[in-house]
Amino acid sequence: MKVYRNLSIKLKMFLMIMLIMVIIIVLAFSSLYYAYSIYDKQLYDKSHRLLNLSSTTVDMELKKLESMSLTIISDKEIQQGLQDLVHNDSDYSGYMIRMKLTDRLWAHISTAERYIQSVHLVDSMDRVSKHGETVAYSDEKYIRMIKEAQDGKGAVRWLYPDNADPMLIMLREVRMYDPMTLETLGYLILRINIERLVEDYAGVANESSDMILKSGNDIVYPFRDLSHDMGMALQLETSADGYEIMQMDGEAVFLSQKKSAYTGWTYYNIVPYNHIFKPIIWLKNMLIIVFLLTIVIGIIIALTFARSLTRPIRQLISQMKEVQYGDLENMDSYLSAAPSEQMDEVGLLQRNFRLMITRINTLIKENYSNQLIIKETEFKALQAQINPHFLYNSLDSINWLAKKSSQSQISSMVVSLGYLLRSSISLKKNVITIAEELEIVNHYITIQKYRFQHRLDFHLEVPERYHTVMIPKLTLQPLVENAIQYGLEPKIEPCRIRIYVEEGEGWVRLVVEDQGPGIEEDYLRKVLSGEVETRGSGIGLLNIRDRMKLAFGDQYNLSIESKPGIGTKVYVLLPNPLEVQG
Repeated sequence: MKVYRNLSIKLKMFLMIMLIMVIIIVLAFSSLYYAYSIYDKQLYDKSHRLLNLSSTTVDMELKKLESMSLTIISDKEIQQGLQDLVHNDSDYSGYMIRMKLTDRLWAHISTAERYIQSVHLVDSMDRVSKHGETVAYSDEKYIRMIKEAQDGKGAVRWLYPDNADPMLIMLREVRMYDPMTLETLGYLILRINIERLVEDYAGVANESSDMILKSGNDIVYPFRDLSHDMGMALQLETSADGYEIMQMDGEAVFLSQKKSAYTGWTYYNIVPYNHIFKPIIWLKNMLIIVFLLTIVIGIIIALTFARSLTRPIRQLISQMKEVQYGDLENMDSYLSAAPSEQMDEVGLLQRNFRLMITRINTLIKENYSNQLIIKETEFKALQAQINPHFLYNSLDSINWLAKKSSQSQISSMVVSLGYLLRSSISLKKNVITIAEELEIVNHYITIQKYRFQHRLDFHLEVPERYHTVMIPKLTLQPLVENAIQYGLEPKIEPCRIRIYVEEGEGWVRLVVEDQGPGIEEDYLRKVLSGEVETRGSGIGLLNIRDRMKLAFGDQYNLSIESKPGIGTKVYVLLPNPLEVQG
């Protein structure tokens, strides 16, 4: 997962698209192959059923020929003729009997003449009555035929095609049925054109398939030499019917086999696999090619899509790096170029980045201008320090003259005035402790006491434990000054001004309270909103409020509560000492 997280978005998108494509292709390919496997099995079953039908048809024809042979050997005229040949040895009589036998043979085989190449009836004296082509057998083959017929004892025996005779030979011993002595009268030999019979009824004799009839190790059909692989495959025959795919002569073949219950022969049908499934194989190959082309096209599309999506992101990253290294000069050309027309998330990101760069440039220029102004102000303040130093020295001289003349009131006022002058001009600290702020207030009250005498009733009720709380410099003194100006001066009778503390969870609140005439609510709202200007020339309420927010945050503020005829309370909310220390 860590490796994946560190990959680029382009590569992640490419891998995601490819994963989806692979899943879809695998599912489609698996479904198609499953469908093809079912179709293949149906073809196998159909081919095997065709072999069953062919073998059944051939067996039926062989049964007909067997029935016909039984009819021949049980024919009364043939039985009588063979008996007559045993007792009548004259040439003419024997010839006439054999002619009648030949006619009877023809009468019997005429219905199956297409498949019976010839029929031979051998009497007990080894004289032959026949119909059909003449075949000269060797003595060995003839003796073997007679022995097979004798071993059959009236049942059908078969001799399979060989080099001497390519026909299938049916052999039966002819025995006497009337009377039922079962004395051997002769032998019936039927030469059957098995090739023609199989071609007519099996219907598989073509260039692409082979029908093979096999009895044990003997080949019944076709009479030709089999290839080595085919011969080896047929030697591995099993008793079970079925089909399989195997290799023969370097190619895959579909082999079906069916064992005949009638003859005991095994029927084989061998078809080249490519011949049966050539269209399917072609379609499968085409599907593979199509899937491969789809993957290639998908890769190209995925790369193109991922590149089109990540190109603006890479450009944005490059521009961000330039900003990171402070190279803002090149940003002017970027900002002067037409913005992207994309309205997707990437386009919005680029637009917002342009706005951010524009704002940064503006702030940099404004900050640069402000820095110039600050430098200029500091220079002017440095120049202005010349006069305060002169005033400090002058006030100090007045203080000593007052003390020398025993004028303690003048000395006290001069000391307080000097302290206030130093506090207002000093730029060392913007935030001081409440103790320091109260010291400024006390010096200010000292001066005002000499002016208003008993009319100024001032009370300071701030416990010492709050003296370490921090407060913006010159916060309380302007509020006390406002209380005197707006609460005390309009009255003839004494005015009470009080500073005290309220404490809550997480905060400390200083309250400057006066018992002056109060302020109208509408006027107070306008003062706090800056809509009207006060008649004072000192530090205003808005200035104090802004400095408090700047020092401690927006939650620490200045608020005013005033009721006409009762007085005014100004609340200064500060963070508690624990939070300041933390």
